[in-house]
Amino acid sequence: MINIVITGCSTGIGLATAKYLQSQGIKVYATVRNSAHLSVLRGAGLEHSMQLDVTNPHDITRVIENVLEEDGKIDVWFNNAGYGQAGALEDIETDVLRKQFETNVFGLHESTRQIIPV
Repeated sequence: MINIVITGCSTGIGLATAKYLQSQGIKVYATVRNSAHLSVLRGAGLEHSMQLDVTNPHDITRVIENVLEEDGKIDVWFNNAGYGQAGALEDIETDVLRKQFETNVFGLHESTRQIIPV
């Protein structure tokens, strides 16, 4: 069976993709930053859900190790986690923008860097 790890599944594209791929017979490891959202995923039938904050390299390593331990492989890693900032650039505080870059840029980079050798 093909498996996939999808980051950022609490809402939107990530959640919809996870549900669809599971309905097609793919084993989906749906991840969310906030563990409080795990109940939503499990309620949607996504039983292989886990917490993953892509800004935390240890979380990424843990998820990779857990999936490899369970399945022995990861067929697809879908970097979906990320979010937008509404408003004019000059109105966004630097620390808010920096936090967004931690998720959208550096989190994606670290996830990719860790999964490529697998």
